[in-house]
Amino acid sequence: MTTQAEIMSLERKFWQSMVDMDVDTAVSLLDEQSSAASAHGIHYFKPEEYREMAQSDTARITSFELFDERVIFPVPEVAIASYKARQSFTMDGKNHEMVVYDTTTWVRKDGRWVASAHTETPEQQKPSGVAH
Repeated sequence: MTTQAEIMSLERKFWQSMVDMDVDTAVSLLDEQSSAASAHGIHYFKPEEYREMAQSDTARITSFELFDERVIFPVPEVAIASYKARQSFTMDGKNHEMVVYDTTTWVRKDGRWVASAHTETPEQQKPSGVAH
């Protein structure tokens, strides 16, 4: 049975591939059809379309840390990883840092885990006096 540590290892492998600009590794972890939802909208892509996006993007992740990790397995062939991430990146030559809340849905196909869907929500500052 797959463990939380194994799924989070895959998650870190994907993040590290972005830092290293190792597009081949990132593509090898993607499903035949994937989706990503963020503040920029919803994107659907195949591995080769991801490759094109990654190679032409003006933003580059330079470091990351993952926190508050949890993986649930609604069925044995599906794992949903949720966590908080702090990422440093460059965009248009300027350095930035951002904290986000992420989820990735991993699906086991032919004995191999692949990322099928990813969401990213930027952390918002809570107004004073508002309970969590």
